[in-house]
Amino acid sequence: MSSYKCWHVQLGEEHWGRFTYARAAGDPLRLLGSIARGSQIGALGELAESGYVQVNGDHVAPLSASQVRRAVEAAKLAAPRVRRHRSVPSQAVVVTVKRRRVAAPG
Repeated sequence: MSSYKCWHVQLGEEHWGRFTYARAAGDPLRLLGSIARGSQIGALGELAESGYVQVNGDHVAPLSASQVRRAVEAAKLAAPRVRRHRSVPSQAVVVTVKRRRVAAPG
């Protein structure tokens, strides 16, 4: 299957924020990320009663559930794992400025 026919999904607020605005807490639309296929691109949302939708501003268009579900699963597997680093106490940075040596003409 060519990549033009496949859906590409990126999960997270940083991806859907380019295409629409945040919804209120009680809104049935839950924004997941962005979705693209060819020139068709927008925010990926999920409605409890009708499945996946593409959102551009206030325009909501239904998507094929089976194709999008596979793309969402692939995006979850490809998402980088969040590692918890031990916090290192911050130390002051020391900068040493050295004078430049100049060769004497001779």
